[in-house]
Amino acid sequence: MRKLSRQDFETIVGTVTLAAAAFGLWLVSAGGKAAEARGGYLLTARFGQVDGLATGNPVYLSGIQVGSVVRIELAPNSLKAQVTISVRSGLAIPADSALLVMSDGVLGGKYLRIEAGSETEAMKPGARFDTVQDSVIVEQILQKIVQGAEARRRGDETKPDAPKKDDAPAPDKKPDAPAPSPTEAPKQQ
Repeated sequence: MRKLSRQDFETIVGTVTLAAAAFGLWLVSAGGKAAEARGGYLLTARFGQVDGLATGNPVYLSGIQVGSVVRIELAPNSLKAQVTISVRSGLAIPADSALLVMSDGVLGGKYLRIEAGSETEAMKPGARFDTVQDSVIVEQILQKIVQGAEARRRGDETKPDAPKKDDAPAPDKKPDAPAPSPTEAPKQQ
C-alpha cells in the first residue's frame, strides 16, 4: 500500500472541506423550498434588530415548536432586517399576531415566539407580521447597569426626595392643625 504524501493529504482535506461548505450553502438556500415541500408555508416580518438570530432557529407558539427561520436578509428599499419563517401547514395563526425575538436565557441562543392575536381571520402564506419585538441586546443592558452603578458610586444619581450629602437634614414637619389641649373635652355628637 502506498503512503500518502503531504500534498495528496492536503488536497483530499481541501476537497472534503469545499464539498461540506457547498452542501451547507445548498441546505441554507433550499430551506424555504424544503419547508414548502414538507407542507409548511412561509411568513415574513421586518425587525430593527435581529442580533443573534440565525437561519434554522426555532419558532414557537404556546411553547411548542411550530416552525423555523429560513431566511434573514435586508428588506428591499429599507434598512430593516426581513426574516422569513416556515410554519407547519394546517396551523391557523390569527392575522393580528405578533412575532418576538427572544433569548434562551442570558447566554443562550435566540428564537422567535409567536404571540397569538384574537382575530378570527388567519394569516395567509406569504403574509407579513405587522407587530414585532426586536432582539434585546444583552451588552446594551449590561452597559446601562454598569453606568448606573458607576453613577451611584460617584453620587451623581440620588433619589428625588433624598437629601444630598452636604445638605442639612430637613426639619420635622409641623402638624397643620394644633393638637387639642388636654383640658379640652372631646366634642360628642
